[in-house]
Amino acid sequence: MVIKVKEIIYMKRIITTMTMVALLGVGPVFAQDNGAIAAPTGVKMEEKRELRKAAPQFDATQIACIKAAITKREDALAGGFTTLSSAISTAYGARKAALLVAWDKPTTAERRVAVRAADRAFDQSTKAARKTWGETRRATWKTFETDRKACLPATTTSVSASDTGSSKSDTAL
Repeated sequence: MVIKVKEIIYMKRIITTMTMVALLGVGPVFAQDNGAIAAPTGVKMEEKRELRKAAPQFDATQIACIKAAITKREDALAGGFTTLSSAISTAYGARKAALLVAWDKPTTAERRVAVRAADRAFDQSTKAARKTWGETRRATWKTFETDRKACLPATTTSVSASDTGSSKSDTAL
């Protein structure tokens, strides 16, 4: 009996699919707990769930402190983004001016060199602006985490960041 090439390819696809399905079934075994509230060993699964579901209770002073930390964080992020936006806008304006000058060059070779220089300058400017934004964002979040932890008593240090307003939704930029 002769096996055709198409049949071999089909069999390989089936084996690959079955392997992937088997590996996906094993995945949850290796999943890790986020560790928001660590339960002692020997505690039943239901008790662990209850510990995770228990919402932390904050007093008025802690709430005011966390709100101040959030305000400080959001203002710093907004300022950093404004700086980024301004730097990018300036880079576009500089590139426009450089390209207009480049098109005044008499030869194609000179024009090509000037256009490449304008593009390089634009790339460097935007890269520097994005780097500054990233540094600002990381420093702001680090400061916020320090401020947030200072707002909580030592007994509640296991409270997750999402319980106190840490969404980190600005990381897409």
